[in-house]
Amino acid sequence: MHPYKDLPPDRFWRDGVASRIWSEIDFLAETKFKLTASDRIATAGSCFAQHIAKNLGMLDLTHFVAEQPPHLLSARRREELSYGVFSARYGNIYTARQLRQLIEFAFAQREPSGLFAKEKSGWFDLLRPGVQRQGFDTIHDLECDRAFHLDCVARMFLEADCFVFTLGLTEAWYDAATGVVFPVCPGTRIGEFDAAAHRFVNFSFQQILEDMQWCIDFVGRQNPRLKWITTVSPVALAATATRRHVLIANSASKSILRAVTDEVCGRHASCEYFPSYEICASVANFGQFLDSDLRGISPRGVNLVMRVFKKAFHARQSTGSRSAESGDPVPIQADATADGDALAKQIQAAAAAECDEIFNDPDYAG
Repeated sequence: MHPYKDLPPDRFWRDGVASRIWSEIDFLAETKFKLTASDRIATAGSCFAQHIAKNLGMLDLTHFVAEQPPHLLSARRREELSYGVFSARYGNIYTARQLRQLIEFAFAQREPSGLFAKEKSGWFDLLRPGVQRQGFDTIHDLECDRAFHLDCVARMFLEADCFVFTLGLTEAWYDAATGVVFPVCPGTRIGEFDAAAHRFVNFSFQQILEDMQWCIDFVGRQNPRLKWITTVSPVALAATATRRHVLIANSASKSILRAVTDEVCGRHASCEYFPSYEICASVANFGQFLDSDLRGISPRGVNLVMRVFKKAFHARQSTGSRSAESGDPVPIQADATADGDALAKQIQAAAAAECDEIFNDPDYAG
């Protein structure tokens, strides 16, 4: 007899991976908590986190949107202004430091002064470069919108039952005068790059761990019932500002982020890890969920991630989501082509994600 003798099959590579169909692997057999349709689930993170936000409704779960659009806006205009992409209009949050400073701003622990950029079409918020695509008419309009946004962020953390956060990057650029971290390097999407004012940082394991620990502890004091689900984005780096090949830099970045989530979730009963990274990025899946650029995740990959999410966290653990009109179960398909063109288009639309980091690639033509 030895410690491995009576372990379940999923503890062994042969039985848990090699002999299994990928879509049938039970990636997360046990979780610390479950979610119901009445739970308000807030979302934030990298561009991959948008997939989770968009698909929660299909799983009979509730995406909590604290920052609602004005009633007079058309559906198209709401989309242009990034309402509903996440629970508030903060855009992509790639790093733990960026999340920490957002919480600090929202709860008046820090002053988010300045950091604007003037373009031909208007004024832009460098902390949210993509949410107002044509810019604001005046700085006053920008400051008022930012203040309203931060009020919504505070309300989101106070009222949410669960917060899903996807870590995307270790690399970031920050303002030398204030220490404020940008979601994307100034000059790549909005504004102008200033080598004297804009500094590069590649956060270490310890720095990211401390930031995540601070976020969980601080928000926990404001909202003790809040549960956390942490993930690591499987989407590879578009570019690296380090001196290493982008493939090597990506491996280091994802490894550090994955180690941080393991440490954080091990410390907190209120925090659970969801393996979207392993589902999509593991070499054992033969790259079947990669887009043609070998970086993004295909609709099939997003679909499988959401099926696993439902199985792992939904209290009912049913096989389909509930239709808002009929109440009949709607199957979640493993393959986007299973029910024809209509389903494929629906999933492809849900899989579209706005990614600021892609602008780090100067040859990007999107």
